[in-house]
Amino acid sequence: MSLSQVGLPTRTKLDPSVREPLDLTARLHREPGRPRVVRMPSDWWDSPAVAACALSAGAQSARAARRFTRDTLREWGLASLADDAEAIVGEFVANAVSHAARSVPAGQMQQLGLRLLRRTGEVMCAVLDPSDSAPVLRKPSRTDEAGRGLQMVDALSDVWGWSPVTGRGKAVWAILFCA
Repeated sequence: MSLSQVGLPTRTKLDPSVREPLDLTARLHREPGRPRVVRMPSDWWDSPAVAACALSAGAQSARAARRFTRDTLREWGLASLADDAEAIVGEFVANAVSHAARSVPAGQMQQLGLRLLRRTGEVMCAVLDPSDSAPVLRKPSRTDEAGRGLQMVDALSDVWGWSPVTGRGKAVWAILFCA
């Protein structure tokens, strides 16, 4: 069996009639090889439930972010989303640590931040970093050793993208729908 015939395990998407869907269709502009670049809905920042975690730019950041994500989702009664959210957050933080460190001048590297925002039927995982560089969804060859992380994020999340944060870099975020 070839690799193209093996499907990746993904979370079952909810039937849109079960929840009130985000109306992002008019704002989604997807070019091949590019992430879904949509502005983060501004009302997310006023979400009734927000959990924040400051992260260093060190190697242990992704581990701390995954643990914080799992604990927070369990606390919110959303443990069923924890595996997907942990994988997404881990990838976002790993990318921020490796790519932001290269694109931000030495001495200006700020701490990274993780925000988990909960609304009825949705959870957003957002990682803030000081880099202005957009994440790029690539299609690596079979022999490439890297470049598959955002493909995993794309498969596990219901929608994802990035948004500039004025004067502070960007937020890379993913939304998971829940019942």
